[in-house]
Amino acid sequence: MSAFRFFIALLLFFAVKGTSRAQPKDTLNTKATQTQVDNKTVLKSISKSEKLRNKKIVSLSIILTIIVFLLFYFLYQNNKLKQKIKRKDTKQKILLDIINSGIDSQEAEHKKIASFLYDNINSLLSSAGLHLNTFTAQNNIKSDEIQKAKTILSEAHELLRDMSHDLVPSLLVRFGLIYSLEDLCEKNSNSAIEFEFSSSVPTSRRYAEKFEMKIYFIVSELFSNITKHSNAHKAKLTLNEKGNQLILRIHDNGVGFKTQKLKDVEGFGLNRIRARIKKYKGSLSIVSKENQGTKIKIEIPLPH
Repeated sequence: MSAFRFFIALLLFFAVKGTSRAQPKDTLNTKATQTQVDNKTVLKSISKSEKLRNKKIVSLSIILTIIVFLLFYFLYQNNKLKQKIKRKDTKQKILLDIINSGIDSQEAEHKKIASFLYDNINSLLSSAGLHLNTFTAQNNIKSDEIQKAKTILSEAHELLRDMSHDLVPSLLVRFGLIYSLEDLCEKNSNSAIEFEFSSSVPTSRRYAEKFEMKIYFIVSELFSNITKHSNAHKAKLTLNEKGNQLILRIHDNGVGFKTQKLKDVEGFGLNRIRARIKKYKGSLSIVSKENQGTKIKIEIPLPH
């Protein structure tokens, strides 16, 4: 009986001992498995992060590529626009040079013709009139034919003087721009339209001859446009100096026109006027409204 108990006790001892040895082994296996799971999770997370990072890099690369492309495109378009503007400016400069060259030649020719008419033809007419008067006085001739000849000579003399004045105004040469512009206002005034003149610049003020001629013909051209196209019954020319600028303002109460249609009226001598003003680095502004008249402002640097 005691031997049986000893045997049972021995079995229990080995059973407990085996259990105590097996338990750490199972724990190690569990820990190893958990570590593997954790490693897989980490690797999976790293892989996911890597994919996300790569995706962001690709997206950023695409965005940068688009930005660079757009930048080059805008630079190309900007350069293209600059070249277009440059070509346009060059064409405009060439056109202005051609117009100015034509104007200068025309004005020089006018001056030459006016001088020839005044110095030669005028002298011949005066001489012819003098001889005719002397002949009739010496021979005591009183005839309608002689009187008619005298009248024709007088009319020819007046016509010649007017032609010379139109080519190169004698008042402009003798008395200067301010006096001549005032006279121009008086000459253009009639029963249909009145031209007023106002100037803060003294009448005695003189500028370079070429400058005065340019300004005179600009105003004359504008007056002609007003008379022909504006249907105005009143216009005013104002003249003053500000700093080193000569400022002219012309205002009429005519029918006016839409400013956006200005290109349609460029033929009214405006190209020549613009060319004259540009030559002296001046500016021209035109403000007009239908049935509200037209305002013109010209600013030109004074010659030194």
